[in-house]
Amino acid sequence: MTHFFSIKALRTSLLIVAMGLISACATTSNSSSAGDVSFGEQPDNYKEIVKTFLENKPARTPLDIHKIDFLNEPNKFIFDQLTQEKFGYRSCALIYTQNAREIRAHFFLINNGKVIQHLHDSGLISLSDKFCNVEMLALEKRGTFATTAQQEIVDEHGFKYITCQTASKEVFFAFNPDKQQLIQQHDGKTIAQFDITELTDTFIVAEAPEHRISINRASGSLLHQHNGSEAQASCELTSQRKF
Repeated sequence: MTHFFSIKALRTSLLIVAMGLISACATTSNSSSAGDVSFGEQPDNYKEIVKTFLENKPARTPLDIHKIDFLNEPNKFIFDQLTQEKFGYRSCALIYTQNAREIRAHFFLINNGKVIQHLHDSGLISLSDKFCNVEMLALEKRGTFATTAQQEIVDEHGFKYITCQTASKEVFFAFNPDKQQLIQQHDGKTIAQFDITELTDTFIVAEAPEHRISINRASGSLLHQHNGSEAQASCELTSQRKF
């Protein structure tokens, strides 16, 4: 009997110690996390901060920093990616490329006068609404040049328009993910139609007899395979009005 009570007492003591450790860890974690939070000062000069940042950051597709449509006054935002958190003020903007052929959504996180995080449309992938709900913000501004440009990319039938530049020519596609179709067009006429065989967040793979097209949606690069030969192109979302 004495042995039984000794074991029971030992188990109780271990349980109390374990609960104490768990409680201590939770308290330490919470207090440490709270102590690290710093959104910085309200960036009243956020437009200048963003323009300076873009001037000093090389871009694969040059941007027209004189034609930036800022969609919101900066507001406090926690950037949460995997185990990393960054704190600051969020600014969302639509910016034309220098050739004025496309417009891209951008997310900037500003802390104490500096851009500490920057995300934007890449290739054929749009900026997530988690960071900037561009359509909603643009509508709140009650129609800007950017709103019109964004809406032109998708027509009433659900097609998105893609322009690809090869070494020698420009190729135009209409892409519909719901209908699983990729259509090549020229002068408003369909010259080839591909069936989409693979569609993910990063790739579009479409095939037709003796043809296979693979588009990397993140980088915007295209690989066209035909009868053992390969051709490459650089692609971007574009407006139907251009054609």
